[in-house]
Amino acid sequence: MSPGRLLPRTVGAAVLLAVVLLAGGLTAAASAQPATDRAVEDVIIPQPFAADSGDQCPMGSIEGLLGWHAGARLVEVTGTVTDHPLPGDTDPACAEDGRETVAMLNAFAPGVAPQRIIQRANDGQRAFKASFALPAPVQRVTVQVCRDIPVPSRLPVHSNPPPRCGAVQTYQPPTTTG
Repeated sequence: MSPGRLLPRTVGAAVLLAVVLLAGGLTAAASAQPATDRAVEDVIIPQPFAADSGDQCPMGSIEGLLGWHAGARLVEVTGTVTDHPLPGDTDPACAEDGRETVAMLNAFAPGVAPQRIIQRANDGQRAFKASFALPAPVQRVTVQVCRDIPVPSRLPVHSNPPPRCGAVQTYQPPTTTG
C-alpha cells in the first residue's frame, strides 16, 4: 500500500471496473427500456370503415382505414370520398343531381371537445389522409356521409333543398390498442 492511500492498487482498479460495468449496465438497461416503449407506441392497428349517403342511387360514399395507435390518442385516417355520377356512369336514374358529397368523421374522447374531419367530392373521387390527435384516448369515431348543394350554389338560397344524410356509422377502438 502506498502512503496516503487506503486501498491497494488492485482493489481500487477492481472497484473502478465494477463501477464502470455497473454504470454501463444501467445505461444499457435505461436505453433498452425506451426503445421497447417506442416499439409499442409505433404499433398501428388498421380498422376498415365505410359509410354512404343512403340515397336510392349510390350517389355518395366514403371508405378507408382508421389506424389506431397504441393508447388510442392518435388515429390516422386514410380514405376515398366518392360522389356520383362518375365518368362512365350510365344509369339515367342516377344522373347528376346538383349535389356534392360531404363526409364527416368525428372523434370522441372523455373530457375533450370532439374533433371533426370533413372531406368533400363533387362528381368524382378524392383520396385523403388526415388524423385525430387527442390528449385522452379516443373512445369512438363516427362517420356520416351527406349530399348537399355546393356553396356557392347555382340555385337561389331559399330554393336549396335540405341535405340528405346516410346513417351514422360508429367505430370503437380495437381492444388491442391499449
